[in-house]
Amino acid sequence: MILLGSRTFAQSTLNFEHMKLQDAIDVALQQNIKLKVQSLQIGISKLKAEDIKNEKLPDIEFVSAFQVLDNLRQYENGILHPSTSYETPRVKYNFTLEASIPIYTGGKLKFEDEKAELETEIQALKTQKEIREVKMQVITAYLQGLHLKEQQKLIHDKMCEDTLVIAQSEKLRKNGLVTNNDVLRTKLLLSNHQMAYSDLDKDLAILEHQIKTLLSLPEESEFHINTDDLITETNKIFVLEDLIATANENSEVLKMLEKDVELKELDKKITKSNVLPKVSAGGEYGYNYPNFMFFPPVEHLYRFGAIGVNLKMPLSNFYKNKVKMKMANEQIKIAQLEVEEKEENIRHDVFAAQKKLEEANKKIVIANQAIEQAKENYRIVRLKYSNQLSLITELIDADNAYLEAQTHLISLQINKQLKYYQLQYVLGNI
Repeated sequence: MILLGSRTFAQSTLNFEHMKLQDAIDVALQQNIKLKVQSLQIGISKLKAEDIKNEKLPDIEFVSAFQVLDNLRQYENGILHPSTSYETPRVKYNFTLEASIPIYTGGKLKFEDEKAELETEIQALKTQKEIREVKMQVITAYLQGLHLKEQQKLIHDKMCEDTLVIAQSEKLRKNGLVTNNDVLRTKLLLSNHQMAYSDLDKDLAILEHQIKTLLSLPEESEFHINTDDLITETNKIFVLEDLIATANENSEVLKMLEKDVELKELDKKITKSNVLPKVSAGGEYGYNYPNFMFFPPVEHLYRFGAIGVNLKMPLSNFYKNKVKMKMANEQIKIAQLEVEEKEENIRHDVFAAQKKLEEANKKIVIANQAIEQAKENYRIVRLKYSNQLSLITELIDADNAYLEAQTHLISLQINKQLKYYQLQYVLGNI
């Protein structure tokens, strides 16, 4: 209760209107509906394991019955000859307590107990995988939000610059140096930038609503993301073999497949136990009326009890079980091959994620050079336009090229950060 209260207090002190990435992840881990479902699934797995353990406990039954009896007829000379009739008491009833407990089941109960424990561990791994997926969804959404916000800042700066260009064009038009069409072209450029800004604002609102849904926040709550300090240094050099070893060690899917091999081996042992004898101990104790232990039955209530050991040998399973054993062996081989396949896939995923991160770093270097070139080109063209040495179309083209270079660099920087997080996700660090 103390921990729950502290979590509730911590969540209540969060600023939903400027929520940072780590805070959003913490809320998602507490509130996300998928994770709540997974938590319930773990509880069900544990209950299932407890239920299987209960199979080792004694079975106790209370049996009672009441019947109205007919007279008893005995055929001394066969059913084709007349019978002798014996009067019996009119009613029959009994109160009996029965109990039995398995002593030896060929190891079946033991193997089923181990199987239930393995299934609980697999469910825990599934939950851990779901947690990492939710974290990655939140991180990806925040990076998308950062991309939109950076584009908005860029467009806003362009809109301010457009206003200056319009003012400059208006001044040149009054002096008769440019036509009214040039002024209209600059105003059209501003309008296009305003529309782009509005689209980005709409996309950001949709994204923030998506994140709010992912965090399972109330619909009426005001929610906005805080993307400050979201970009981190990602230029670390990685050794491929070390990355692959880390990914194999942390992969929940690989661990689940390895435990599935163990499950298949337990299934084989359970199948093998079908040909082994089953030994159980049991007994009964109760009151019966009338006494059918004598002939003819007499009208007396009697008490009777018995205790002993039962042995059951399923002889038919010696030939029925052969096909089942072959099937169990094939299932084990399939599970082992799935483990090998997953290890190969992990190796490829790590290799691909590392190469994509390296490529993202190289592209940023080239994009920075392109921005410097586009910036210088725009400066020269604008200076020429101010001195009436270039047309408005050349200025607009230079402005669009500069904006495109800046936008491309923003996309590459955020994509680089995303590739870094994707690599960490493949490695199991997220």
